Amino acid sequence: MRDNVETLYGAIDDGAIAVRIPKHAKKELEAYLDCGLLCRGFARFRCERCEESRLVAFSCKGRGFCPSCLGRRMCSTMANLIDDVLPEVAHRPWVLTFPFPWRRRLAQDGALFGVLTRIFVESVERFYEERAARRGACGAVKSGAVTIVQRTCGDMRLNPHLHVVFLDGAYHEDGTELVWNELGHLRTREVGQVLEHAVGRMLRSLRRHGHLEIEHDVEEDDEPEAALCASAAQAHRTAPCEARRAYQGGR
Repeated sequence: MRDNVETLYGAIDDGAIAVRIPKHAKKELEAYLDCGLLCRGFARFRCERCEESRLVAFSCKGRGFCPSCLGRRMCSTMANLIDDVLPEVAHRPWVLTFPFPWRRRLAQDGALFGVLTRIFVESVERFYEERAARRGACGAVKSGAVTIVQRTCGDMRLNPHLHVVFLDGAYHEDGTELVWNELGHLRTREVGQVLEHAVGRMLRSLRRHGHLEIEHDVEEDDEPEAALCASAAQAHRTAPCEARRAYQGGR
């Protein structure tokens, strides 16, 4: 990346590549190239006992793609959740991905992405609360969740999706105390019902706000950034007919 970034900038300036790199993305890229370099700044630490000293280079603290900074942030976030946020009860991870045609719009429309995220979290929490109520929980029943948004796949394809840690059950009030009601076994059929309910609410919300037709392929008259976003979301996407032929050939 360091050897070719200036070539990329030159190609964009000359018009050879019809893409404009936003200022925040350029800043993130250049900060990543300076991450961990002593010549870009460092702190010196010395042990008072053995007097050994070490130099620690400054990090870019990026949130885009720096593996070192993202790894540290991931570990510190999880340590905070475990030590200070999540109660000592059972937890269950849920992951929600969106259809390919939705991803370009969700990557660019944070408000719409927030609406669909809230719908999914509310749908799962409703399932937990109704399950606890059927098992005899009385009074106010409430669950909880922590949502982490990821914007790419492992192959760096644009893929806004959700990783959500839910309390695997729900609380209800018993006088002045909270009583925990654990979910127990989760059936595949129940997961399907939750998903069906969430998707139904999402489609109604999209239709109500005029966003139902958010499927959009790359077109010649698209703005360069929009075309780049759509291409990133659809990269390595296999057409259904090609996937079917590949399956039949290998069966």
